[in-house]
Amino acid sequence: MENAMRIPAITLTLLFAAGCSADTDPTPAPAPEPAAATPATPSPDRAATPADIPAPPDADDPTTGVPVRFQGDYAANAAACTTAGHVSHLSVTATRIEFHESSGDITSAEAAGNDIEITARVTGEGETRDVGYSFALSDDGGTLTDTVNGMARVRCGDEASPVAAQ
Repeated sequence: MENAMRIPAITLTLLFAAGCSADTDPTPAPAPEPAAATPATPSPDRAATPADIPAPPDADDPTTGVPVRFQGDYAANAAACTTAGHVSHLSVTATRIEFHESSGDITSAEAAGNDIEITARVTGEGETRDVGYSFALSDDGGTLTDTVNGMARVRCGDEASPVAAQ
């Protein structure tokens, strides 16, 4: 029985000794680097200022997604814009494309002037596939035309033409 008591005592002694630090180096550990400066979050009693809003990515840099001027909701005509689930529906964001029955993440977008080539991994009708799209935006930003099949869609909603805003 005496041996049975020694094992837990030895184990506790070893654990205690392991917890003690033999580090005698008087040099303090380096201080962590300060976090990168981030814009202040506006408090409820203070309105956001331009300094609070992060700068948008370069709208024409293909590595940042679809340029702003191409982004928006589109449909065959104004009536189709107001019809939920219309078959001509198309929504384009910086990183996603959504049609009536399929949608997916944009894997590349290359714009040149008013033309854009988009590649996306879309899921619809039970399958996922990589698809390429080619669109041309009208000069006023109000119409997006699929240059492969000729389908023209008008910009929906109260969205002001981003072309005029740039």
